[in-house]
Formats: sequence, structure tokens, C-alpha cells
Amino acid sequence: MVELGGAIMELDLDTFLVTVYCIVDDWYKEQVAPERPTRRGPKPELSDSEVLCLAVLAQWQARRSERAFLRSAAQHWRAYFPRLLSPAQVNRRVRDLWGVLCRLGPAVSERAQQVLGLHPAYQVADGVPVPLMKRCRARKQQWFAQEAAIGAGGSDKEWYFGVKLMLVVSPEGFIQGWVEGPANTEERWLMEALLRWRRYAEAAGPRAEDLAEVLGPTHRNGGKRVGPTGPLGSRLGVGAASDLPCLGDLGYQGANWQRHWRQEYGTAVLTKGEFTPRPTVEDQRAACSWFSGLRQVVETVNAGLDRMFGLKFLRARCWWGVLTRLGAKIAAFNLAVYLNYLFGRQPFAFFDPLS
Repeated sequence: MVELGGAIMELDLDTFLVTVYCIVDDWYKEQVAPERPTRRGPKPELSDSEVLCLAVLAQWQARRSERAFLRSAAQHWRAYFPRLLSPAQVNRRVRDLWGVLCRLGPAVSERAQQVLGLHPAYQVADGVPVPLMKRCRARKQQWFAQEAAIGAGGSDKEWYFGVKLMLVVSPEGFIQGWVEGPANTEERWLMEALLRWRRYAEAAGPRAEDLAEVLGPTHRNGGKRVGPTGPLGSRLGVGAASDLPCLGDLGYQGANWQRHWRQEYGTAVLTKGEFTPRPTVEDQRAACSWFSGLRQVVETVNAGLDRMFGLKFLRARCWWGVLTRLGAKIAAFNLAVYLNYLFGRQPFAFFDPLS
């Protein structure tokens, strides 16, 4: 834990809102503003930094509508946001900043590690299902084409309609990168996209035919691999390239895949299979327990995203809305963990500004 001035500081609503705004505004002015084109017309009533803060703060009301959040902000937070816009205007501004929101979460993680002096020894990867709607409605809806699909996920392998989100998490609990794809996408393709875009930001998304020669035949009928059935995204949220080993579950297992990731991107993706061959049953159980303990942090992150920030059923009606909301939730999560470290709190003891 980090203490300010040698003593633990109290985190109240005023301190929370001001700190969140300062972190977002400093990063935006340093990294984003120089790249944003200057637009004609009058100066907007809300700055981009204020819009980003509203988009992030709205994620704390996991089960309420965005309109309800803006009504609450207009009633209680006028001192911080004196020129609030209508819900439709705010939504248009947030959608315009979708790429910035995708970048914000990993950027907060990188800044937090620098400020706190953290030096993680590894990363942990895991896929989490993100349902977008009930399956009975999915068969009739017209909002998504190939961007979402029906797949199975979670500990119970339950069927759902939506996307699959892959997170790369540090041992301290920060989400360092993310990528999503249709629910029926194998996690190895998500890992391929994340590692590829970390090294080659402008590269095209992975396709099965491009890697057929590298990976060789598969056990499927016909010996052909099935790649992503829809678009993967967003390349803006994958985070910075890293040489740290990445610990994953058995969904990332495969000698050809792991060799390819190590040789092409410099990342060793390790699974339980590399640690379990032991001479005795007791040693094998101990190795499994040790490896699972290292990966436990990602399960805590997944639970926090769902419980505090409403990861399931995003209320998005298009793919860009999915990316925008995922980016905002991941940014909110990392800001919450960062503030907990700054103010001497437990990393996952989330402060609720709407309580």
C-alpha cells in the first residue's frame, strides 16, 4: 500500500471526484489532445475530459440507466459539472470518444505502475463471457450481425448470446490490456490478436488461413482451423507490448501456438500443462495449486467487473456501443484500484460514489 505524506488519507466523495478528473485530464492533455483534430464551431460546453469522466463514473451504477445517472449527476454534482448536457448529447460525445475510452484503461494501469513503483513479474490472461441479451431475443434481434454470436462460457459453460472478453491482468489487479470477439471465438485467437496488435499496431486481425502454415493441421474434421467468425476489437485497448510471461488456463495450450507467440511476439504463454508433469501425485497437486494461486487475481478482477460495474448485458445496440462500454468499464475498474492503492485501501475495496 502507498501512503501519502506518511499517513493514510481518507477517501470521500469530493476527493474521489477530483482525483478521478485530475488523472483523466492529465492523461488526456498529455497523450490524446495533441492527436485530436481541431474542429470548427463554438467551443463545446463540456470538455472531452469531463465527458470521459462522466462516461467512467456512470459505470458505478451497474444496473441503472445512463439517463438515471445523468439525472443524479445534475441533482448532486452540479458543482463539479456545471454545464451538463442532455442524455442524447452526452451519448453522442461519448460515442465520439470511444477510441479514447478503449485506450484509457490500459493507460491508467501503466501510469499507476509508474507512480506506485510496481514491477510485476508476470501477467495473467483469462476469457470472460459477456452476454448482450437473452438467447430468445437474440434470434429475433437485428442489432448485431457477425459481431456477436452464441457460445458457451463461464465455470458452468452455460450458453449465451454475446461476446467473449479476454483480459490481461497484473498480479496487483490492474487490467493491462483487453480484446473481445464473438462468443464462439477460441481464446487462442483473442490472445493472437492482443499480442499481434501490441507489437504491430496497424496489423490486420488474425485469420485462420494466414496461420495455417505456422500452426499446422488440427484435429478437426478436414484438418482445417476455424478462425474468428467476426471482428475482433479493439486494437486500441490491448495495452503496451511486454516481454513478461503470460499465465493462462488450458484454453491457451498448444505447442505450435505457444512456439509461435514466443518466436513472433517475444511472449511466453504458460499454462498448467508446463508445470504439472511431476514424479509423484503429491508434487503434481502442489504444482497445480501453486499455478492456480498465481492466476487467482484474474478471477477476482472478473468478479469485480461484474459485481461493481455490470459487465453482463451492456445495453449496447451496436458493436461500437459494445466497445465504448467495455472501454469505460475497464477504465473505471483500473481507476478504482489505482485510488485504493493511493489512499491505503485494499485493492478491491471499491468506493461507490453513488451510494
